[in-house]
Amino acid sequence: GARHITFSTVGVVPSIRRFADICAKEGLEIKLAISLHAATDEARSAVMPVNRKHNLAELLEACHYYVKQSGRRISFEWALIADQNDSVEEARQLARLLTGLHAHVNLIPLNPTRGFGGRPSASLSSERFVRELNRNGIPATVRVRRGLDIDAGCGQLADAVSKERARVAPQHAVSRHQLKRSP
Repeated sequence: GARHITFSTVGVVPSIRRFADICAKEGLEIKLAISLHAATDEARSAVMPVNRKHNLAELLEACHYYVKQSGRRISFEWALIADQNDSVEEARQLARLLTGLHAHVNLIPLNPTRGFGGRPSASLSSERFVRELNRNGIPATVRVRRGLDIDAGCGQLADAVSKERARVAPQHAVSRHQLKRSP
């Protein structure tokens, strides 16, 4: 049933509020997952442009509203990027941000994608990050990376689609040009 459905968002605040209202009104037990990836506005805006429109304070306010309306826990998705967002200090910042919110953090080692030079965190860094969150009362789990062999891991599918569009687009341009010259 609906308990196995998750609504996933980058953090579009008005949509989260509407979703919370619908869940409460209809009695839906649909989960909410937020792609977070950074614990400060500056860092999050650098990797997630939506943060410039809906900053962390607004996002967290909407998250508290969802929990109050639905009675359900929120999952936060965090791609662990080596030397960028995987330090113990970053985990402390995240813990401070989520304290008091019924939440769980899914830590996902970064998957390789074209156009982004980041690397996945080392296992030791991931373990330290989880330990620090747990020590601060924030439940967290490191997710198993799946689908890498077929470019279907988190973030890779969109990359594969953009690669295919880039490959096909020049062929379509030639075909359209040739069609215009046909009698």
